[in-house]
Amino acid sequence: MDHFDEKHLSFVLRHYRQGTFDTQAAWEKLSGVRRHRPVWILWALPVAAALALGVFFSWRNAWTEYRSYDLAQAFTLVDGTRATLAPGATLRYQPHKASRQVSMTGKVLYEVVHDEAHPFTVTAPSATVTVLGTVFQVAADGMDTRVDVTEGRVRFTGAQGDGLILTAGQSASLRDAVPVLEETPLPNPSAWATGEFRYEATPLETVLQELSAFYGVSLSTDAPSRLLTGTFSTDDLDETLSLIEVALDVTIGRE
Repeated sequence: MDHFDEKHLSFVLRHYRQGTFDTQAAWEKLSGVRRHRPVWILWALPVAAALALGVFFSWRNAWTEYRSYDLAQAFTLVDGTRATLAPGATLRYQPHKASRQVSMTGKVLYEVVHDEAHPFTVTAPSATVTVLGTVFQVAADGMDTRVDVTEGRVRFTGAQGDGLILTAGQSASLRDAVPVLEETPLPNPSAWATGEFRYEATPLETVLQELSAFYGVSLSTDAPSRLLTGTFSTDDLDETLSLIEVALDVTIGRE
């Protein structure tokens, strides 16, 4: 047996263990010959990692857009918040981000899930509304924005000033880029979304103002100070007026 064979045998006898001896590794150590990974693999690893990061950030920053056409439509966002869009309204947000921020145009009713750590922010073309958990409506038409709060409270901020804190039953609109509180807000600004008018000891004059604006007619009565309590569907104006006339023993005129 020559010297090289003896060297082989001696190495195997010293390092062999049942089930653990790697012949390829042993040969590399003995002969000084190493297998090298192909260069293309080494080049491909960082490229694949960069592609994966690119896909991740693209997914994380992706925008989802909702749009309502001829009818009002309701959508549920990933945090559970419900947004009802009036016809022609749009809403955009990034569902994969922790921050709860949406941008909108048109009229949208929000029913926001409470999350103290992540305030819900609505950005309109000319204003910002920030809440923790509440029900409110934002109507944005160009540079004009109006906010109506049904439950909870919100901060309404325009391009000027510090903004207003609005609570349930309050409404405000922008005047010269500054939110101004409405003195006599209508009781049911979101009737288009809820499908009903609710009144609790509401002066008939106020009721008829709201119905006139909602249906695009002019309504009047000979007893404007009578108080109305009740719930009425938005489906049929004639039926609603008949019920009010009977309940309050009044006459309502229409022009």
